[in-house]
Amino acid sequence: MKKLILVSLFALHSLWADGPLVEPTSPRNMQILLEKDASEVLLEVKGPYYLLNPHDGSHVSSGLLGKRFMVRELENGLKWGEEFPGIHQLYLKPRSADTSIFVNGIQYNGAIAIYGVAGSINVVNEIDIESYVKSLLTAQFPTPLEPEVLSALAILMRTDAYYHSTKNESSFWHVSAAATGYCGSALIIPGSSLEHAVDSTRYLILVHPDKGHNLPFAASFTEHSAGKTAGYEAMFRVNAFAPEKGVEAPHAALARLESKWSYKISKHSLAHMLDLANIQAIETFIDAPSGKVYGIRIKDGKDVHDVDFFTLQQHVGKRHLLSSDFSVSLKDDSVVFSGFGRGHGSGLCLYSASALAQNGENAVKILSKFFPETCLYNVNAIPEEGAGK
Repeated sequence: MKKLILVSLFALHSLWADGPLVEPTSPRNMQILLEKDASEVLLEVKGPYYLLNPHDGSHVSSGLLGKRFMVRELENGLKWGEEFPGIHQLYLKPRSADTSIFVNGIQYNGAIAIYGVAGSINVVNEIDIESYVKSLLTAQFPTPLEPEVLSALAILMRTDAYYHSTKNESSFWHVSAAATGYCGSALIIPGSSLEHAVDSTRYLILVHPDKGHNLPFAASFTEHSAGKTAGYEAMFRVNAFAPEKGVEAPHAALARLESKWSYKISKHSLAHMLDLANIQAIETFIDAPSGKVYGIRIKDGKDVHDVDFFTLQQHVGKRHLLSSDFSVSLKDDSVVFSGFGRGHGSGLCLYSASALAQNGENAVKILSKFFPETCLYNVNAIPEEGAGK
């Protein structure tokens, strides 16, 4: 098993399947889609600000005291209190560290970009990745975990952010708030253990060797793996430059039986959820190394319907289909799911990570056990020009 090591990140280049990728060599910003195809959006700024045209960076307007109006797309341009003829894109940038920006009542750090498209509004929040990670941690872990687990999660979330920001570098946004659970900056508590976890691991990401190059990858975590984790690509069925295989999780294996669960639902109800006429048989698609179910095949008369795990869980409900480690059987008029663990089963197992932290392991050691083929990079550790001469 390879050890996780800390190295400096130099300027290297590689290719994604769909275009060029430059490996991250410095801290980056994240662009998050907040609103898509909205008829109008309430945009408020408190404090001094600049209003720019993101198309060419030209100055459009500015203010000292703030502004609060609905943003709408008109035939000849955007309207935010006043009309901006011929301008269908606006970039709201704070002029002071004390300036606050709100979109539909939710506070956001960084800047806000407004795009008017065919009468609708798209809103994108641009912030530094460190602030983005703090927001995600705060929203997903209202009850803090062990400090070393939080530090490991901060590195993992930052890795995932660099993957998406690099992969979608030329897009108007990198990820959507709806998909990631991003909730802005209002919930972040200064000086909290969550904020400390991000600050103490600042600029650290994991990279995975791929065809001679080191790349950030799509990274995830699961609540309780029940003994084994699945590779990201095996569960999510996408090419994400992530390690191909999962790992053994001994601590979760010891607690496997304690995590047992079962859920029964009528064939009629499940068929209705999945928009099927009826259910005659169900087969599972299993990732052999981990035993996780990444999809099912339902036979409906002469027709066959394939459903991936995440779609199935969305319809059945996360509180019913608790994990991807399950078997399924048909009994009379019912469908019975029986399984172990919690979550999709890929990436960092939080149950095991907590046990390791309680046994004195630090964040780097914890990550090395779940991502043994990766290296830890500091994206801000770039040699200055002329250094060493």
